[in-house]
Order: sequence, then C-alpha cells, then structure tokens
Amino acid sequence: MKRGTIFIVIVLMLLIGMTGCMSESSSQEAILTYLEEKYDEKFEVEAFKEGSDTFKQMYGADKIIVHPEGKPEHVFLAGEDRDHEGEYYDNYVLSIWSDELTRHYEKEINNILLERNYEVRLNILDEKSDSSDMDKSIFDYLKDNKDVWLILNVAIKTSEGPNINQYNKQILNLLKLIEGTGVKDVTVSVGFVNESTKIVDYIRTSAVNNIQWSNLVGDVYGAVTVDTLHNIHKPEHVNQYYEGFEE
Repeated sequence: MKRGTIFIVIVLMLLIGMTGCMSESSSQEAILTYLEEKYDEKFEVEAFKEGSDTFKQMYGADKIIVHPEGKPEHVFLAGEDRDHEGEYYDNYVLSIWSDELTRHYEKEINNILLERNYEVRLNILDEKSDSSDMDKSIFDYLKDNKDVWLILNVAIKTSEGPNINQYNKQILNLLKLIEGTGVKDVTVSVGFVNESTKIVDYIRTSAVNNIQWSNLVGDVYGAVTVDTLHNIHKPEHVNQYYEGFEE
C-alpha cells in the first residue's frame, strides 16, 4: 500500500509539472502570436512571468519580456489582459520611445557626468499611448501629452562606496535636464555599482523588470533617487536622498 501510494504521488507530481510546462508554453505562444500578427515582426522572449489563473484581476495574468529580433534595446512587456481573457496588451511603443529619448539626450548626459564608466537609459511610462502612436516621434507625442513619467536610470561604476558630495551637482543637473521636457513626473535614479559588475542588462530592462537598486546588494554600494516632487534647488539637498547598501 505504501509503495502504491508513493507511486501515485510521484505520478501526480509529474502530471502537475507537465501541465505547468504545457500551460507556460501555450500561454507564451499565444502572446507571441498576438505580437507577430499585430506588428508583422518576429520577437525573442527574454523571460516568462506566470500570472494567477484564479486572481488575475488582483495579481495579473501571464506576461513575457520580449524584444524584436535584432533589437534588444526595444525590450518591452506583453501579456494577457487581466480583465478580458483571450485579449492581450503590449507597450512596444514605449520601448521605441525610451530608446529614442536615450539617444537624444546621450550627448547632454555625457557632458553632465564627470565619470566616463557608466550605463544609462531614459524610460517613459504612460498609460494612454498605444500602437496607433508607433509612427510618432516621442517629442511629437509629448507636445500634446505632458501627463507622463520619465525615469532616468544611471549606473555609475566605481571601486568603492561614493562620496556623494562629488556627485550631487551632477545628479541635480540630470534632474534639471529631464525636467526641461516639461512633463508632469520626472525621476532620476543613480546607482553606484561595483566596477566589476555587468550592469548593461539591468539598465536596459529596468523599466520592465521593476527591480530596485536595493535588490542588487553586493553589486551596488548605494543609490540616489530624486524626483520633481522633492523640489531640489541646491546640490547639497541631493545628499539626503542617498541610501547606502550593506551586504
């Protein structure tokens, strides 16, 4: 009886595992099919994030992190609508605009940052845009849509924890630069990263993964996050927003 019970349990576990794999595979394929039919492009999946079948409205449904083939800089989220089963969403247009913003401000950011060993990405978060805006430049879109959130993520590589006084003026100038767009919400988030850490993919996917600097303890010495609401006018005011991380 014991052997029979153990055998049944093992079979059930295997069946559950196979069902889960099949569910993930079919869900991922459905989202990819939606994207390929909508945009007439091929996409590469970077990660699958399982949702909740029972509590979709609360926890969300299945989604994937994806980018067009050959364009990893256009990374975005796509998934099943939590309120309408069998319907899908994506924020492809935001990834295109984020890349456009990053390239547009690259020279000015480079002029502000005294450090030369850094990675940077400027992301836009917006709930009103959709695929009908694909052919617009981000700057054309922003002329009539100021109610968006721009987030500048910067990873500065260093050999030790920073003296924030050496960076506060640069961070304030970055904030002023992005505030110059005139949008409603602006955030500048700067992480001071161990120089041996590979941080490129973290910065590239920061908007879709929503992983905080504090999750990278051991690789990040600390971080400064400032935004429009902080109403910062002097470099020394930046210092109070620095948070150091301990292993």
